[in-house]
Amino acid sequence: MNCIKCKTELPEGAKYCHICGRKQVIERRRRRGNKQGTAYKRGSTWTAIWTYDTVLDEENRCCRQLRRTKGGFATKAEALAYASNPPTDVDQQLPPAVPTLKDYYELYLNTDYKDLSKDRQTAARIAWQRLEALHNREISSIRLSDLQNAVDGNTSTYYPARDMRTLISHIYKRAMADGEVKANISGLIHLPPLKETEQTPFNADEVAKLWTAYGKGDRMAALILLMIYSGMMPGELRKCTIPMIDLDRREISGAGLKTAKRKETPIVYPAAIDPVIRYLIETSPSNKDYLLGMSEDRFYSIYHETLIRLGIRDLPPYSCRHTTGTALANADVAPTKIKEIMRHSKFTTTEKYIHHDHAEAHEGIAALKKPSSPEPQNL
Repeated sequence: MNCIKCKTELPEGAKYCHICGRKQVIERRRRRGNKQGTAYKRGSTWTAIWTYDTVLDEENRCCRQLRRTKGGFATKAEALAYASNPPTDVDQQLPPAVPTLKDYYELYLNTDYKDLSKDRQTAARIAWQRLEALHNREISSIRLSDLQNAVDGNTSTYYPARDMRTLISHIYKRAMADGEVKANISGLIHLPPLKETEQTPFNADEVAKLWTAYGKGDRMAALILLMIYSGMMPGELRKCTIPMIDLDRREISGAGLKTAKRKETPIVYPAAIDPVIRYLIETSPSNKDYLLGMSEDRFYSIYHETLIRLGIRDLPPYSCRHTTGTALANADVAPTKIKEIMRHSKFTTTEKYIHHDHAEAHEGIAALKKPSSPEPQNL
């Protein structure tokens, strides 16, 4: 059997992947039945929430749930038990609960949020912090202008603003289902323009400096060379373990990230870095066979320190992958082969990784010659 996430071959019946840690049994989330209520954690205690009546909303031609909440329960089980069978006198004594944006965010934390990757969970938490001014506002009172002001006031670039809009959309979908809001207005939030910054590849002199540093025992220089000569992404380098490396075939399997193509296609590398790979294996500081053997923050810190120390432009790690594509194109490798090496599904993606020097434009245009004068013809 193969891991459902990283496709590593596993023993039959394995419950977890020894490479990525993914649980191999997909558990179906149990849903509570109608009129059983639900519960969410609020601080250190649990809050019960239940529907006590349903009214017809003639304007929107739908039914609207009227809900109440009661907090202070020590456990989720206690809150659920109360929500499924609240005392009848409570409905008569308590005013209708008016949920806030925070109420629905906490419901989201206990549902769809759990299915997100760690990176997306982090993005959602940061987005929520940026919405702080609206946390305790009744969700039905929040207007589009309030949401737009929160986005504009806390972000100036596309991706953080997009994360805020995505979180708002998740919250409003739940509130809309409960009838607390009429529509999911998140799609009307305007985002800053996406500014695509072109990555810059390392030049030949900079690559030569990395080879010199590697020859003197600089392990980070060796790691950078591996990314340049294989097209590995930084996340793939962090994920790579020694058992993934096939020294005979010069392939790395199971380290691919993001797209299905990159996950399924082995990373290949040339014979030129055979000694670099063996050196990295021999000097791995990890007791779990990770090739990198350091935290993400430490990797980025040492990476940038190494470039500055060697007198190389302080380019981001992703420039290594752009160096791969550019070097292959300059070596006249066929486009279809470059696409496969880069593990792209479409060559239009590969083209973004190929950077030509402007001098090559002059060299190419010089190939256009003036046609020779035609032979004079006798009339």
